[in-house]
Amino acid sequence: MDDPDASTGLQHLLVQQWPSYVAFALTFTVVGTVWANHRLAFSHFVRTDHILVSLNLLELMSVAFLPVPTGILGTWVVSDRNRFTAVLFYGGTLAVLGIFHILIWWYGAYRARLTSPDLTAQKRRALTLTWMAGPVLYGECVGLAWFDPRISLAGFVLLGIVYLLPTPRVLVAAQRARTSRRQGVRERWLHPFAQPAGISWLE
Repeated sequence: MDDPDASTGLQHLLVQQWPSYVAFALTFTVVGTVWANHRLAFSHFVRTDHILVSLNLLELMSVAFLPVPTGILGTWVVSDRNRFTAVLFYGGTLAVLGIFHILIWWYGAYRARLTSPDLTAQKRRALTLTWMAGPVLYGECVGLAWFDPRISLAGFVLLGIVYLLPTPRVLVAAQRARTSRRQGVRERWLHPFAQPAGISWLE
């Protein structure tokens, strides 16, 4: 007996799978971001210990688990009845993954002091703020699912784009600019009659 789906044509069946393609692309962006952040974090570690390795295994386990919520999202996102549960499960997995990454960074950079002496406090703080925002923002996107799961999906896509950008570098540059402005204001306050550099009062 012929497959009843065969009568619709393979091309039509492939087009019908578009939610799975979208879910795959979204998860691929997530995995790429996790890989980049993981690589960046461990580039600052000069040594490891048992706890750091254990936390790293938890993060890797979360990455290995991603095909499960991705498959569920790709299958049920088109269902008005089950879209909410699929988005909730997917977003919750991403939030947990972000928490594991924060735990790795917090333990290695603050608790156990496993980072290189070349890592400045300013850059460490910028990385911390960037990575702490991840689970919070994913959690907020999950919360939006109570209003409309499609808004949550748009939030996941937007976060994927943002985290592909060099966010820590932008934060470091912003902190340096703010520090320079504060130092300039302080110097002008302490030395209000100081002669500006390159200007002679005799000119």
